Amino acid sequence: MLIRRASMLLVLAAVGGCSPDYIASRMTGRECSAGFIQEGDNWCAPPERPPPPQPYCTRSWNGVDCWGRPDQMPNVAPEVAEGPTGLTQDQNSKRLNLPINKIPPTNSYIP
Repeated sequence: MLIRRASMLLVLAAVGGCSPDYIASRMTGRECSAGFIQEGDNWCAPPERPPPPQPYCTRSWNGVDCWGRPDQMPNVAPEVAEGPTGLTQDQNSKRLNLPINKIPPTNSYIP
């Protein structure tokens, strides 16, 4: 009986001053708010989607042509832009609200 009371006091002390929105946000890793329900949505916001892929830009006779899907290009030409084309591990972990060791690899740029 004493252990049960102590555990209940510990739980109440841990979440006593927290709102249900905060508790749900911590449990799901998403933004939860009663305001979403008033707008007709779910209580928690949907997970953030990854950004769209960057266009693949190549040199051409007229300047620069950009392709949304480089796999449909007639000939694969070298890209004009240099640098990373996706999110870094840190950016992706912040986007997914997960630690770095729990997210899938995003590209070859490991911090």
